Amino acid sequence: MRLNTLKTQAGMTGLGWLAVIGLVLFFALLIVKLVPTYIENYSIKTVLHSLEEEPLITQKTPKQVRDLIKKRLKINSVYDMDKKAIKIDKDSGVLRVNITYEVRKPMFGNIDVVMSFSDEVEMVSH
Repeated sequence: MRLNTLKTQAGMTGLGWLAVIGLVLFFALLIVKLVPTYIENYSIKTVLHSLEEEPLITQKTPKQVRDLIKKRLKINSVYDMDKKAIKIDKDSGVLRVNITYEVRKPMFGNIDVVMSFSDEVEMVSH
């Protein structure tokens, strides 16, 4: 008695490989586009939280605080953030600095990725 045996496939098809390569390329593109924005946001947070260590920061005017933030952002090579996103409120010895902004990065074609960031520090005069 003779049995008909079928050969079984031992691997992925060409279409399977194309799908895997496509997914890897898509995620690599995401990383290349998004990671620099998150690194820049980390620099912005570092600058914002460094204000807490600044001596007599609560005695400075909002303009002086804004200029200090702008200088530190420039030193940290942050150029893409709109400087209008910096909000400074000073009230009864309490200084609040808030930075809220969005970044839009084109991915491909008419598809964009929008990232929203917000951070705030509050300092009280002693």
